[in-house]
Amino acid sequence: MVWLRLLHIVAGVFWVGSAVFVGLFLLPTARAAGPEGGRFMARLMQRTGPVLGIAMLLTIVPGFIMYGRLSAGFNRAWVTSRPGLALATGAIASILAVVIGAVVNGPAGAKIAALLRDTQGGALTAAQAAQLATLQTRVERVARLVALLLLLAAGAMAVARYL
Repeated sequence: MVWLRLLHIVAGVFWVGSAVFVGLFLLPTARAAGPEGGRFMARLMQRTGPVLGIAMLLTIVPGFIMYGRLSAGFNRAWVTSRPGLALATGAIASILAVVIGAVVNGPAGAKIAALLRDTQGGALTAAQAAQLATLQTRVERVARLVALLLLLAAGAMAVARYL
């Protein structure tokens, strides 16, 4: 149980911290840099995307296993206790963050990368620039929502044992 907890917490800290940094600082800065910022983000996400995916799995899977053990096999009395509900709230928030990020930002990020790849470093047409701006706005909003959900998850799990 100690190793599961260590893995869960360390991976979770990395995942939450990365999401907050990307959503609140990196994406707005890249957007302000224009098309070059988009190209930078596309290259960065090629390298960091898989690492963040692994951190997400190393957070959620051990968390689910620990929840099952703490609840004695999802015993209703424990699951509906204050600590059980707090941990469940954190789990739901983190799973929601994964789903929302994958469903919205995955395809939007791929469209941004394709759009910038199609221009091959040249100037964007007015239509391409408008499409890029729309996609970037969507990605930024969702990244902020994901960061908020992950902060909620971390907070709920941090206080669960004291409820």
